[in-house]
Amino acid sequence: MNLSYLGDSKGSLLFANFNQDATCLSVGAAEGFKVCNTQPHFSEVYSQDVGSVGICEMLFCSSLVAVVGAGDDPSLSPRRLHIMNTKTKSTICVLSFVTPILAVKMNKKRLVVVMETKIHIYDISSIKILHTIDTVPNPKGLCALSPSEENCYLAYPNSTDKGNVVIFDALTLQVVNVVEAHKTVVSRLTINSAGTLLATCSNKGTVIRVFSIPEVKKAYQFRRGSYPAEVYCIAFSYDSSLLCVSSETGTVHIFKIDQSAPGSCTDVHTYLPAVVTDMWDTIPVRSFAMLKLAAGVENICAVNQTNSLVMIATADGNFLYYNMDPKIGGELKLSNESRMVPSRDDAGGHLLQIGP
Repeated sequence: MNLSYLGDSKGSLLFANFNQDATCLSVGAAEGFKVCNTQPHFSEVYSQDVGSVGICEMLFCSSLVAVVGAGDDPSLSPRRLHIMNTKTKSTICVLSFVTPILAVKMNKKRLVVVMETKIHIYDISSIKILHTIDTVPNPKGLCALSPSEENCYLAYPNSTDKGNVVIFDALTLQVVNVVEAHKTVVSRLTINSAGTLLATCSNKGTVIRVFSIPEVKKAYQFRRGSYPAEVYCIAFSYDSSLLCVSSETGTVHIFKIDQSAPGSCTDVHTYLPAVVTDMWDTIPVRSFAMLKLAAGVENICAVNQTNSLVMIATADGNFLYYNMDPKIGGELKLSNESRMVPSRDDAGGHLLQIGP
């Protein structure tokens, strides 16, 4: 998720995102970009001072990164994508576009570049253009690409006034389904690591829905809160047993994805009448675990591969760890904190060297 599109970032942080399995974090800043490990502790493994970077996406833990500038320098234009190798410190290729790049997604088969009204799909091994999708206006660049090579699905909004989402097969280059996820426009969406589940929320932010894909059957539904709020991030755990949701209220909820748990609605909507399913939608579902951050600070969240840590990267430059017992849950406490970029009070203008 691009923090710079969530609102005004503080300090010099322009972008932060976890890689596909949350073992690394890529950071774009006013001075350049960096790659950090998140396990066993937060540590910088690569940085390059190239100027303002608005997007920096990783391909798992490989040396391949996709970098988009955020400055006035033509070489760092928001309309230019640099595919780079951090191991050799070289640029593999540069792709130029007519309009600004809003998001970049990658897996081991595909490279996806998102503009406001177009999505370009490339073969990642050759960087050859395969297909271009014309979309409805999508100013936030909302798009999700499955990390899976087999279930290589792409999801993106299909309406400017309703919560419709297209499921597109990035291998066969065909639309496979359209899900009517919400009554109002979709504000966040993500696909799990196996490419079998899609999670969405609307601009109301009260209900999170999970659909099986590609058949788009409603599988689970969770209630984030009773009052509308902007959802900052939705993230599956790597094994898809948990769903982490953060919002502008400062509360981060972790829901269990379990067929037998409250909140599972598999098959319920297939036989209940509409008036009853509307009532079902209002039933509150308690989260398995939760934590509290400062309200109004944009952030992205993730769960580590053992489901023992919730990791938070905030728009003001903090990286936070919260310990979690995957069997007990409850209210989580802060266990460690690092800085991703210098704060306004930090001396100097260079990227901060981060340690454990």
